[in-house]
Amino acid sequence: MTTTTGSTIAGTSEQGAARLERLSGSAQEAVGRVTEAAASAMRDVGARGEELGHQLMDKQEVWMQNARGCVRDHPLAAVAAAVGVGLLLSRLLSR
Repeated sequence: MTTTTGSTIAGTSEQGAARLERLSGSAQEAVGRVTEAAASAMRDVGARGEELGHQLMDKQEVWMQNARGCVRDHPLAAVAAAVGVGLLLSRLLSR
């Protein structure tokens, strides 16, 4: 009777170990898939961010060229606006 119980426990233990090993393998595969998906998403986000950065720099350059052209076309108005903004800021910051 002890031998039968011992062999049953041993068999159950082996089955449990085999199940645990299969579950562990499945979990590792799932983690691998999730990791790869996250890495792929991060690469896509990085590429999109880089593209947006280039677009922003291009727009900044266009805005600067427009501002320079406006100052060249209307130098007195540009100086008056700069003085006005300076006075406004000095009043706001002195309070």
